[in-house]
Amino acid sequence: MNILLVSNMYPSEQFPSYGIFVKNTESILENAGFSVDRAVIRKRTGKRQKAAAYASHYASVIRKGLSGKYDAIYVHYAAHNALPLLMLKRLKPSVRIVTNVHGSDVVPEVPSQEKFQPAVRQLLERSAVIVTPSGYYRDLVREKYGVDTPIRVFPSGGVNTAVFHPEEEGRGAWLEEFGLDASLRYFGYVGRMDVGKGWDHCLKGFAAFLEANPDERGRTRLIMVGSGQEEDGFRLLKSELGLDDDVIHFPLMKQRDLAKIYNIIDLFIFPTTRKGESLGLVGLEAMACGTPIAASRIGGILDYTEDGVNGWLFEPGNAQELAERLTAFSRLSPGEQQRAGQAALETSKAYDQDAIGPKLAAIFRELGPST
Repeated sequence: MNILLVSNMYPSEQFPSYGIFVKNTESILENAGFSVDRAVIRKRTGKRQKAAAYASHYASVIRKGLSGKYDAIYVHYAAHNALPLLMLKRLKPSVRIVTNVHGSDVVPEVPSQEKFQPAVRQLLERSAVIVTPSGYYRDLVREKYGVDTPIRVFPSGGVNTAVFHPEEEGRGAWLEEFGLDASLRYFGYVGRMDVGKGWDHCLKGFAAFLEANPDERGRTRLIMVGSGQEEDGFRLLKSELGLDDDVIHFPLMKQRDLAKIYNIIDLFIFPTTRKGESLGLVGLEAMACGTPIAASRIGGILDYTEDGVNGWLFEPGNAQELAERLTAFSRLSPGEQQRAGQAALETSKAYDQDAIGPKLAAIFRELGPST
């Protein structure tokens, strides 16, 4: 089968983590024997650059869709790609679209995203198959849109365990590489500094943890990896909370460096408040490195987090409850912490790319070649 991959997010050398799961799904399809072409956007930073990139992208989607002999068009992010695909569907009704919906596709995070909802509904109605990253998100799509289109679950490209896996022997070298103190313990956050990601609740929760446990200020640090539109607000809040010496910030990293961070930290904090958190792949990547998580009780995270076993759950946005979970983890014996890490590792195996790859291939094989 020939597949056209469409996405407004795709990694580049400058932004290696941007849409990495889209690239992972492309690799899965190619490894399964499918031929994949793509019409994608790599991250742009200026408004004019973004506008030009989208104009070129939309034209490419329509041009390739009309002229190319594709058995299916596989789109990630319905909201930002619905317009050209709906135009293509009108021009060429035989086109078969497989729509993978994520995050704000279904649950807009800011008012400006609401305007996409009519187009999202139309695209889902006209799709041959809908793909969601989790059972939670599948049920959300059914409830909100009531579409008759078949829905299949595929967890966002899965975890690349060739990159994300436990490597205890490398920890010392990586501590030195990142300029970290080997005598300290580290908690970690990885995510954009954007609305709904919970970076602010992470900071407040960590500050409350240090206040409740004064001895921890001398032995525990928080590593936060990420950049975004709210980065200035992050720096301001960090200072206001008196955490300048307790929080270590790194910009966005390549996956290989993220794996090092996951192996360095003892606990991963996943404080999202997004109802549209369709899976939460960063939580699974941390688990694949044998690191348990403290996560918001929301969204697709609930598909894989078992409270008190492979992680600890707290109410989204509740910094005090997060602090309590950090305290509970800190009071575990080394053996108990190790067992939680092992449970996290076992959980992640079900999301290994090799384990889930056949699920995506099966979706397209079920669809079959176009006639």
